[in-house]
Amino acid sequence: MAVKKESSSEMWDELKSSKPKMIFMIVLAVGALAGVFSKSFQIPGFQAEHIDLSYGQMMDQIYLSGLTSAQETDKKSQFVGKRVTWLGTVIDVEQGNRGNRVELSDGDRRALVDYYLEEVPDDQALILSQGDVIRFTGTIDRFTDGVLTGYVHLIDVNFK
Repeated sequence: MAVKKESSSEMWDELKSSKPKMIFMIVLAVGALAGVFSKSFQIPGFQAEHIDLSYGQMMDQIYLSGLTSAQETDKKSQFVGKRVTWLGTVIDVEQGNRGNRVELSDGDRRALVDYYLEEVPDDQALILSQGDVIRFTGTIDRFTDGVLTGYVHLIDVNFK
């Protein structure tokens, strides 16, 4: 069976001749653009769910409740994509390729790093100093395991 090669003009002519194909391509293109720009725009109905759990409560549910490794993985996936509002103490700010990474200790006292704010723009990150206590809202991007509990990596962060 030979594959017929068509020029782009022939494909365009075929697309224009069929309304269902044209509508499908328009919907596909709009969907692709919405996916690309969804981080920039708040689309009603597509905003991340906000959960009212502290870092400690989240770590208890994941790491300290006797779950198996598979159950821990599943529990983490339930939190990814959700928004949280937390208070943290700045441990350090590191520059990266896609913005800055702010390392925070949970709460208003400086201790060990508990979570990371990823891709923070210079205008927000470079005004922070070690020991600053900040309130922020962010979207949970992923978890990395630590010794006793884990670290939460947040994106799309807004300082309050």
